[in-house]
Amino acid sequence: MADTPVEHCLREIYQEGGVVAGTSAGASMMCETMLVKGRSEETYRVGELQMAPGLGLIRGVIIDQHFAERGRMGRLLGAVAQNPRVLGIGIDEDTAILVRGESFTVLGSGGVYVADGSDITHSNVAEARTGETLSLHGVRLHVLAAGDTFDLQAREPGLYRA
Repeated sequence: MADTPVEHCLREIYQEGGVVAGTSAGASMMCETMLVKGRSEETYRVGELQMAPGLGLIRGVIIDQHFAERGRMGRLLGAVAQNPRVLGIGIDEDTAILVRGESFTVLGSGGVYVADGSDITHSNVAEARTGETLSLHGVRLHVLAAGDTFDLQAREPGLYRA
């Protein structure tokens, strides 16, 4: 979709305050960098991910979808290990995040998982050979339910306030 009339139209709608939504891969493409390919197993093996440029409507995050249903925690941690400055967000099926400005609210019946790699103390992603098990220390993990909020700038969750 890069540099196509569809991308230009979506970007214009978004910049004018319109709603842009996506499910499955459509959710992942909202980020600057999106996951395109990677096995869904709990243990991440170095070199298994393929990432590509996304639309960049939501900055500083990587989104993975069908999260708990397809066992994608290892995949999300692999993405965060390769991009520790971004937040990894895993969204379950029947669940969404509503992003407004620099925060989001969880909607739906499943969970949202936020992996924060800003305090990683060790990672073997740079020196490990392809196929070796990822070693990653110091990742913060937040598990959010419907109504919970998350401040993307402060990297902190909040509770639903009626």
